[in-house]
Amino acid sequence: MLLQTIGLEKTYTQGGVAYRALKGVDLEFEAEKFYAIIGKSGSGKSTLLHLLGSLDKPTSGKVILNGEDIYNLKDSRLAQLRRREIGFVFQSYNLLDEHTTKDNILAPVLLDGKKPDMAYFDQITQELGIAELLSKYPWQMSGGEQQRCAIARALMARPSIILADEPTGNLDSATSDQVVQLLRRIVDDFRQTLILVTHDPDIAAQADICITIDSGLVKSISQQR
Repeated sequence: MLLQTIGLEKTYTQGGVAYRALKGVDLEFEAEKFYAIIGKSGSGKSTLLHLLGSLDKPTSGKVILNGEDIYNLKDSRLAQLRRREIGFVFQSYNLLDEHTTKDNILAPVLLDGKKPDMAYFDQITQELGIAELLSKYPWQMSGGEQQRCAIARALMARPSIILADEPTGNLDSATSDQVVQLLRRIVDDFRQTLILVTHDPDIAAQADICITIDSGLVKSISQQR
């Protein structure tokens, strides 16, 4: 099993009032599959994704990635795991405005002190249709082009898993469809594991497995492919 959650809980306290965003979530994720986590706003789906990616800490429970309980790791090892094992794709792209497309894509590998695999770089930029955009800056590109750059950045370190949080939220319908098709190809052609959060049932329908979250609980898990 690539990734697993055991009794995962998250409680936020605001104004002295406790809110349970996740209520004991048990899930298993296999390698080379496309998972969609779907639910209404406030259902806990983004909280779950952030805990899977170590962007937040649970109140209780475990997240086990490649056999390691990530929240028992020292900060240095957790930071290393986040750089090497997890790729992130966000709704807001999170590109560095002062850097070119090429530099944005290579940044995670260079920050990890590694030499980039430029043959792989060429492959993914060609596959994602951004090979002609490498000298451009984010502000010179459309939203769809920026998101393809963000996807390439997530792929560059060859992570065990890619986490995508509403990656089409800022895109128009046609561009959104193109990005979802690209994400599908990433799983099929690059043999990646993808976990995508969405509120859109049409996007969720492209996944191998759909997990429905409601009020912090897993309501259903359906095999779609």
